[in-house]
Amino acid sequence: MSEEKRKLSAFEAFQQTQLTFAEAEEKAKQEVGAPKVDRFRMGEDGEYSIRVLPLAPSFDNEGNILPMDRKGYEYAVHQFFLGIKVPGKKGKKPKKLSIPVIRTTDKEVGKSVDLLDTYVKIAKEMYADDEALMKLLNSSSYEGGIRWNYQHAIMVLDVSSDKERAKGPQLWQCSHSQYKDLDAAKMRLWADLKADDGQDTCPISGFTDAYPVKVIRKTENNKTSYTIEIGRKTLNITEGEAEKLLELPRLPEQLYRYTRYQLEATLVFLQQYDEEHGMEVCNEPDFKEAVETLTGEMSADDTSHFDLATASGKESGKDEVNIDSLYAEYDSIVDQGLNEKSDEYQELREKIRMFIEAKDLDVRISRTKNNLQLLEEIDEALDAQAKQPKEQPKEDPTPAPAPARRRAPKPKAEEPEEDPEEGDDEGQDPDPDETEEAPAAPAPAPETGRRARRARPGSEAETASEPDPEPEAPEEKEDEAPASDSVPPRRLHKRRLR
Repeated sequence: MSEEKRKLSAFEAFQQTQLTFAEAEEKAKQEVGAPKVDRFRMGEDGEYSIRVLPLAPSFDNEGNILPMDRKGYEYAVHQFFLGIKVPGKKGKKPKKLSIPVIRTTDKEVGKSVDLLDTYVKIAKEMYADDEALMKLLNSSSYEGGIRWNYQHAIMVLDVSSDKERAKGPQLWQCSHSQYKDLDAAKMRLWADLKADDGQDTCPISGFTDAYPVKVIRKTENNKTSYTIEIGRKTLNITEGEAEKLLELPRLPEQLYRYTRYQLEATLVFLQQYDEEHGMEVCNEPDFKEAVETLTGEMSADDTSHFDLATASGKESGKDEVNIDSLYAEYDSIVDQGLNEKSDEYQELREKIRMFIEAKDLDVRISRTKNNLQLLEEIDEALDAQAKQPKEQPKEDPTPAPAPARRRAPKPKAEEPEEDPEEGDDEGQDPDPDETEEAPAAPAPAPETGRRARRARPGSEAETASEPDPEPEAPEEKEDEAPASDSVPPRRLHKRRLR
């Protein structure tokens, strides 16, 4: 443009296009990404006091509150852990990749079909006269079955102490039974308050004139139970805590994310399930049609991809086996009532060890730390590591070999702390300290390539008759690559009507 046609001077033109403070703040927020949402967990026996928070509203571009599809303080979510066997490379033993997925037909996810539900439905039609298989399909993922874990997500403040409360709003994913106990206690209190003074607001999630909730965790005879109580002294929420809640992503954004990566991983899991149990569900036209339908409903912008041949636990450059998935698996183990001596707990501990090594984290594994404590230390180490690249060039301009010397000793130096004298500590008196030592006891197991499942007291596995070993079969064979070839195809006892 010539100078004659320009109506503004150069200074005036640039002055009108300068970045304002408000715009700079917004730009900084976008570059940082969504704020981190901490998780509230009860990893040990004791009493926990929490303050339930209401669902946060959303706003339009002009700052007006948008209508809320759901009011209250919780969202429900169906979750399942895919246990995918990844072949070992260069002669190494196979590994198991755990990937959490959600039910795609839930209202908030909005898909028309769910692959796990479709698979189970067809399998039950094809093999209805196989009682052992029917029992297996109805069991939980930790027992080798395909049953959803039903949870409720609630934002809470941990008010057990001033230090815990200072952490701000946290996400609590409680089990369905915990939620039902909480809801029943709330309704009893609400009925009393309404009869006394006509209170019409929720007595546990209001910002004012609402009551804290006490959750008591207790373990007896290797079985963990939770008791819900509501106090009789109100505890108000501060305006600063309310502001922090508004800054965090809304619950649906945190819970209902389903990707093409998860779809493809689900297919691999079900194909392995077919092979492991001698079935042919994945070859059925009804199942193939469901896969085609769900694939067509995925976003065209979703370029994530799962490939078993190159499975590294990454989804479009983002680790799928990350701190959140490890936490989610920990939560599921606790929700199942499994203790530190269970195979599932020990398997997670091994994954934690591998994650520490893969990420080169300065986290020491020892017998005195349980899995929750290790996960919390990993969380802190990841935060510190994220800041390190910006600081390192200034304080250490030395050549590349120096970081290699710092990295190498970290994970290796910790392992001897865990392994010595572990067999002697296993199975002695149920002292609280024992649960700190127990996690390390089965550490040699992965070296054998087998993880034999022990029946848990009171579980179906313990009470089941000896001729019905199928629920344990997946765990017996999961690390033996040739084993799948020896399983004969299951005979279709009854042809399905279409």
